[in-house]
This record gives sequence, structure tokens and C-alpha cells, in this order.
Amino acid sequence: MTVTESVTALPRVLVGFDASDDCLRALEHAVWEAKAIGAELHLVYVADDTVLNSAWGVVFDPEAIRQAAEAMLASGVEVSKGLGLPAERIFADVVLGAPSAALSQLSQSAALVVVGRRSSSESDRRFAGSTAVGLAATSRCPVVVVSAEMNVHPGRPMGVAVDSTGRGAKALDWALTQHPRYGDSVEVLSVCRAPSGRFLRHAISDEQKQQAMEVTQQRVNQMVAEAGAKHPEIPITAEVLYGSPVDELSARSEQLGVLLLEVQTSFPTYSIGGVIRGVMAHAHCPVVLIR
Repeated sequence: MTVTESVTALPRVLVGFDASDDCLRALEHAVWEAKAIGAELHLVYVADDTVLNSAWGVVFDPEAIRQAAEAMLASGVEVSKGLGLPAERIFADVVLGAPSAALSQLSQSAALVVVGRRSSSESDRRFAGSTAVGLAATSRCPVVVVSAEMNVHPGRPMGVAVDSTGRGAKALDWALTQHPRYGDSVEVLSVCRAPSGRFLRHAISDEQKQQAMEVTQQRVNQMVAEAGAKHPEIPITAEVLYGSPVDELSARSEQLGVLLLEVQTSFPTYSIGGVIRGVMAHAHCPVVLIR
């Protein structure tokens, strides 16, 4: 199955689309992104070849799947046009392969990838879907993860998660170059991780907690000062929280337009960490993942 090549010099926003509720919201966000940066929109439905080649002996008709997928994409194209994107900037393709791998390959020629957060299975609604997780670890460009349950408020501040080791600096740099479309201010957030377990939590005194937060604040302030020197016109605040990174960042996301996280994968599996997975699953605003 061939993929439509761009015939213009415009950037391209890629969106994985299967007509689920999360993917419909992802499409809306992708259209907004494409309009904001003057990009083409590329809708892609990935027909999972592991399903087509089922070990259970079930026979699937590839032509029937292709026709159904094309009809689904056609509905997505109509939605995109209805949201104000010119028809000549909208493309749609059916691709065969593993969804995260196929979208990752296509991301090489994209400025941004937008995907729905969850699996379509009701039993998996508590988790980020395998496509979003796999793409977060392998995409060649930033990934935006969106859910139908999210509150999308582009005018709210951008949040950027960083830690005291410097992880998040690339995400902060990206945020400062993209701020015009995401919001007028940037909130840098760092979570001083509380010890896990009831005994360990109570073993930490208030003084020790305060000292840890002060050290973290100093390091984050230095990171913000270095980044802010390149963009003095952008208001940047820095705040250190204390507790579980997933809980604290997810709670704060209710007040943000988007939340950016820097992804560092683990060799040799190229898997993403538990904090990234947790925030992807529980954030209340779109999550932008920067590798």
C-alpha cells in the first residue's frame, strides 16, 4: 500500500485515525495544529498485519478491510474540511503494518504526530494504548497524545516537566520556540519525588523535605535562566512540587493548555519510563512528548 507523498514544501502533521472517540479528538487537535503552523494534514489508518495473519485461523478479507478503512478516512477528511482546513492540504492513506512502527516510519517526514491516547477496548481505558506508548519511544518528531476526556484549552499556559538532572531541557527549548500557538507563558514544573511506602514517607522530616525541594529549586532555576536568556520576551515561571511525579503532574495538567515531557528511552528495549506512561494515561490536557 503506497503512501501519498507531499507535493508542496509545507510541513506535515500526521494523525493516526481509526474513528474512535480519542482519535476524533486527536483529529480535531491535529487540524488545529495544521492551521496554526500552515501545514498539510495526513490521516493514516494502519491495518494491523498481525490481525490479518491471525494464528487462530480466522480469515480476513484485505480488500474489505481496505474499503472500510477508506470509508472511515473519508469521514475524517470531511471532519477536517468542516473544521476549516482546505481540501488541498488534506491527505489520507491506508497502511499495512504494526500501528506504532508504521506511524514511526512516517514520522520521519512529519513535523508533528498526533494520536489518540487510549486503546479502543473498554477494559484498557485505564492505560495509554500500545500505539501511543510505542510511538512515544520511536517517533522521529514530537508526538501529541490526546484523549476525548481531555480539556483542550490552547490559551492556557504551557507546562514543561523537568528534573534536577537536566532532563527536560530539550522539551523546554522546544516549548519556547512553539509558544505563540500554545500559550503566552510557560510553567516549568519539577517534582521532588517522595519516598514510596508508608514507613519511608513518615521517616522523612519536614526539614529534610524542605532541603530537598530547595536544592531542586536551585537547579531548576538555573535551567530556566539559561533557557529564558534566549527568549527574554516569554514569561517563564518555575515551581517545585513534592510527591509522586505522576500524581503531581497529572493534577497540575488540569490548569495547563499542554504538558511537555522529554522522553529518554532505555536500551536495548527502547521502552519509556513509568512516569511518562503514567502521565500519558492520566493527564487532563494534551501531552507533548519530545525525544
